[in-house]
Amino acid sequence: MGERSVVSVEIPSFPAPVSIAHPTGGQTNFVLVRHGRTEGNVRRVLVGRNDIPLDALGERQAEAVGAFLAATHSPDVVISSPLIRAHNTARAIAARFNLPISFDAELMELNFGAYEGYSLQEIQREDSEFAATFGDVEHDRQWPEGERLSEFHGRVMHAFLRIAGEYPRHTIVVVSHGGVLGSLAAQLLGTHPNDWARFQIQNCSVTQVEFGLDGSTIHCLNEIGHLADVTDEATP
Repeated sequence: MGERSVVSVEIPSFPAPVSIAHPTGGQTNFVLVRHGRTEGNVRRVLVGRNDIPLDALGERQAEAVGAFLAATHSPDVVISSPLIRAHNTARAIAARFNLPISFDAELMELNFGAYEGYSLQEIQREDSEFAATFGDVEHDRQWPEGERLSEFHGRVMHAFLRIAGEYPRHTIVVVSHGGVLGSLAAQLLGTHPNDWARFQIQNCSVTQVEFGLDGSTIHCLNEIGHLADVTDEATP
């Protein structure tokens, strides 16, 4: 998978990590990238299926992660969520390797349904009873007109195991979303995937996951050193 730079965020330790073997007995290496920054990230609102583009900083982040991966990895495949923020990030990466981009709908972000575009504070004002469930990690929340959390987490794991089965001896760049990558990391590390606070996957960070014959391994989580010089030019 190439040399790794310093991991920016330590991999958490949990008492019961879950090691999941490769579904076909192969070895698939995933290089996981969250999309670049969007206006929704700046406004701190829920953006699941709302199809919004990268902002100016997000575009620079995408170029930076593309350059980083070009210097450190040799992927065989680039797969992206079809949402434009992921697509645009994947395009900056794929161009470095002259690879096509495949799109996979199972890699899309959690569907927040009726609360797309809301901040947590706005949800609290709109429906305090629903908002009260946010503090209960065990609560299997059903987003109104959106997804149930358990179904979302199942979709995430199914997607990665399916892709591993389709590419049994490959290195794959996957460009997706914070919720998706956080869910995968949580499930592999043995903590509850609803505990979002433990896995704040940052824009254009890199996480490396391997599925092999003997199980799964997270080699690095939320690596952001390549973004050190990428700044928001609008900030004084």
